Amino acid sequence: MKYLLLAATGFGILIAVWLFSPWLLSPAKQPVAVINGHELGLQVVRTPEEQSVGLSGRESLAENAGMLFVYKKPFIPGFWMPDMRFSIDIIWIDKNRKIVGIEDNVAPQTYPDIFQPSLPVLYVLEVNANWAKNHNISIGDEVMLTP
Repeated sequence: MKYLLLAATGFGILIAVWLFSPWLLSPAKQPVAVINGHELGLQVVRTPEEQSVGLSGRESLAENAGMLFVYKKPFIPGFWMPDMRFSIDIIWIDKNRKIVGIEDNVAPQTYPDIFQPSLPVLYVLEVNANWAKNHNISIGDEVMLTP
């Protein structure tokens, strides 16, 4: 009787794992930014090491993709273009997720120039050059971030 109960319990566990395995093994949802109804898949960088590399060394960025820099507290960061191979827009976002500045079409040839926002920011979004202009993104727009 004890073995029958043990076998039934084990069988129940196996069935539960089988039923829930798609949910347990499903990939995590990619972070997304939505600005004025335009969606961008994001790579989020939080550590100083990740942030210092940024998009350097890459050949390109997918059309509706971006890199989101997330800081621990608002401040005025400096961005430059070492080892960049393509132009980008840099979108400065404050703690309220409002756009406070946009650097349009920053080319690799601008290195060693440093680009900074005029106000402290909590987020910086790098996207392909002219993305902001082509999608009518402007200062004051709200950035929704999920998840």
